[in-house]
Amino acid sequence: MAKYQIMGRPLAGSFFAECLLHEAGVDYEFVWISNTHSKKDEFANVNPMGKIPVLVSPDGHQIIETLAILNHLIEAFPQLAPKVGDARRDVMWQQLSVMATSLYPALHRIHHTYYYAPEAMMDDVRAMAVEATGQCWNYLENQLGPYLGGDAPSAADFYLIMMTRWAPDLEAVVAERPRLRGFVAAMEAHPTVSAVKNSHT
Repeated sequence: MAKYQIMGRPLAGSFFAECLLHEAGVDYEFVWISNTHSKKDEFANVNPMGKIPVLVSPDGHQIIETLAILNHLIEAFPQLAPKVGDARRDVMWQQLSVMATSLYPALHRIHHTYYYAPEAMMDDVRAMAVEATGQCWNYLENQLGPYLGGDAPSAADFYLIMMTRWAPDLEAVVAERPRLRGFVAAMEAHPTVSAVKNSHT
């Protein structure tokens, strides 16, 4: 019987998709794509952007880009998000958009500055990116109560825990953000997060 496939690397950008499928109780296959393989023509036929993750649905069609993958999984498994028409669903998409369009790009500029500036300007680019992430962390701190989805985790929370893993100094990030610190502790202990982590050990 056909099942979902996730093409990615353990605990990288594919992490949230694994968490959502696990949370929905759906069996899936993980296909490891090395950094080298993602740059080859063979993978370009799957994703011309050369990026992971790629979600392959049971009928064989492929979905790229995190927000598109999130949207597919939320529609396929409604239990992962507030119901359509619920104001909390709009808030969820707002939070996901902040993370995908503001926090993620800023973290990427910190880790991969060479994509964005010549060497002489890298320190300035990183400094600006650190400031941008700080604004995002502050926003998310104020949204938590204790989760972005309220009293229980939903799709946005699994995306956020993935983002926190990419913070260059998470201890510094949570030091003055008690809600975010509690969120990280709770999500790292969550059965789904633990199961996905352990599946790659």
